Amino acid sequence: MKNIETILAEAGVELTEEQKTAVNKAVGENYKTVSDWQKQVDKVTNLTEQLNSTKEALKKFDGVDAEELNRQISDLKSDLEAKEKEYQTQLADRDFQDLLKESISEAKGKNAKAITALLEVEDLKASKNQKEDIQKALKALAEAEDSKMLFGESEPEIIGKGDPIGTVNKSGNQDGDAQMRAVMGLPPLKSE
Repeated sequence: MKNIETILAEAGVELTEEQKTAVNKAVGENYKTVSDWQKQVDKVTNLTEQLNSTKEALKKFDGVDAEELNRQISDLKSDLEAKEKEYQTQLADRDFQDLLKESISEAKGKNAKAITALLEVEDLKASKNQKEDIQKALKALAEAEDSKMLFGESEPEIIGKGDPIGTVNKSGNQDGDAQMRAVMGLPPLKSE
């Protein structure tokens, strides 16, 4: 690209240093180079494209009620908070129930349901020091005359008292077995 001084020199116009300075200043203030002009054209083209794409995107929101959307967002946030609170409550209830069962087991409670029914469960849930308060309540139940039978070593559960078909004889008499074998058509056992 030629500057203005070169163009004037080629046209046969000679300028003094003062005139060159004045001409360069005037050209700089009033005219732009082709590259500067192209930059501005590119910038305008880019901004026009952005404007058109924004207009197209905004058309999707025609008829949308912003207040309704804000209300829906608010409702969803409150629902989410409620679900989180419910989840935390369920976790706390589960932890409390586990602590209660563990404490009853440690106190050698025989029947957890019966013992739980005698406790003030809601008060114990609201307690700041649940473990100690549960232990105190269980101790009070274990010492109370009307509920102490719910605590202590549990008696072993008896599964059965002998042969479900016949009777068990301590003498070793096998009459029941012989009768049963006879009913089934089997020969009697040989005695050893």
